[in-house]
Amino acid sequence: MSKRIEVKDLNIYYGKFHAVSDVNLVVEPRSVTAFIGPSGCGKTTTLKMINRLIEPTSGRIVINGD
Repeated sequence: MSKRIEVKDLNIYYGKFHAVSDVNLVVEPRSVTAFIGPSGCGKTTTLKMINRLIEPTSGRIVINGD
């Protein structure tokens, strides 16, 4: 069963450093999504938050309604 991923106003701080700022994203079932950007822009950190390897400071991650 395919799952929809929704990210709403995702933020993370490392101390006073704002590493990821207000990310909003919807990944529809059976779609391909690529994260493209320069080194240090927060791509890996965002993926780690979606996979629950690290907890976001604020915002919401909804996977298939949960």
